[in-house]
Amino acid sequence: MMAAFLLSVVRVLLELGLQLGVILLLLPVMFWLKEDVPALLVGRAVSPLRERYARFGTFWRLTLRHGLPADDGLMLALALLVLLCLAGLSLVMPETSSVMGAWLADPLLMGGILLVGAFWAVPGLSRGAHGRCCLVLCLTECFIVLAAPGVTGLQGVQRLLLASPGSSLAGTSLCCAVALALTTSLPDRQALADDMVMRGYPAGRSARDQRQVIVGMYHVGWALLLGDLLLPVLFGLEGLGGIVGLVVRFVGGSLLVASGRLTGMNRHGRFVALLLGLAGLMALAGRFAV
Repeated sequence: MMAAFLLSVVRVLLELGLQLGVILLLLPVMFWLKEDVPALLVGRAVSPLRERYARFGTFWRLTLRHGLPADDGLMLALALLVLLCLAGLSLVMPETSSVMGAWLADPLLMGGILLVGAFWAVPGLSRGAHGRCCLVLCLTECFIVLAAPGVTGLQGVQRLLLASPGSSLAGTSLCCAVALALTTSLPDRQALADDMVMRGYPAGRSARDQRQVIVGMYHVGWALLLGDLLLPVLFGLEGLGGIVGLVVRFVGGSLLVASGRLTGMNRHGRFVALLLGLAGLMALAGRFAV
């Protein structure tokens, strides 16, 4: 019996290791899609995709060789945990993704970790922006619980929507995703660089580059969170379909954030309030329909 338990633990660890390996292989592509492709569309010269892989190779080589400061190491560990949970992959063992997706891939938990990491990276970031984003995140959790009582995590949302395609939970999740995209408070590369220069930390260029990569992972995690709320039915797919769904959700979340910045709608608090009100009404409609 003990041997069977240990074997199951090893299988779960191998599945999680395989999922993490897939995420690490896709991270340079995600960085390229999020940062380089928009610049390419407006006519700016960008580095090819292989340069992204070369930078990531340098990042991991320096990290494994010289290590990271304690705070950067913890930020990196939290970023990898968020990416592993929000990816919603199920490559070999579906039961592993159900545990991660049901109990850890919670919008409030994952979003809270991302916001704490962002504030940790740039303490001088506007506390008002963080407060608004936290409020929207808490309301998102409340509306999802109201629309689907008893559902746990993004895996539960996906299963409910597959069982009831006409559920108002889809509309609630969509409105919350747009509201979160318009209140995103994660620091960009320039804000991070300015804060590092102002505080004089870290001193070396390689250390600054490493922290920028870690903060970039937080941006990828935030885009995945928005994509999971925007297209929850693509969360937790099995096999290669899960990898395709991961990329599609990431692109969808990135487009939400980019659209908010390009249109300037992130400066209109009334529109965010309207979206949250609509989400609340749809959640109430779904609750009373049940």
